[in-house]
Amino acid sequence: MHSEHISNLHPGWVAVGWLVAVAVSAVVFLALVGTGLLPAVGAGETIGSVVALLLGFFAGGFFVGLRWSDAPVLHGVAITVLSVLVWLLGLLLVPGPLSVGMPVGEAVVVLGAILVQLVASVAGGLTGRLLVLRGRTPDPAALPSEA
Repeated sequence: MHSEHISNLHPGWVAVGWLVAVAVSAVVFLALVGTGLLPAVGAGETIGSVVALLLGFFAGGFFVGLRWSDAPVLHGVAITVLSVLVWLLGLLLVPGPLSVGMPVGEAVVVLGAILVQLVASVAGGLTGRLLVLRGRTPDPAALPSEA
């Protein structure tokens, strides 16, 4: 893919994509808990978290792929790296609640969450770029004007 150059990576779009991803993830998780499809705490919590992360980060990557279709893979990776940086910043600023006695099992869950974020945001970015390149997005000139 010829557009995957570091010069095509824009930090502003990465930040916006990450914000969209976090917002959609939160809404999906709260919707699952609120409708009773998922218990707030328990065995299904991990599945719900994975579904929420998958949908949320796909939406974040998709949004960036639609708005800025250059380097969708780099933008997806950068969205995931921003998640890791925010998590590390949280560990430094509020070390107690985020890191007290993290057993190996929880570390595996965190690494799995990072992998889910990476795959979903890259897939979303590629899907958004594909839609733009195939011309399946609405033409702004064809939209009705606001009076």
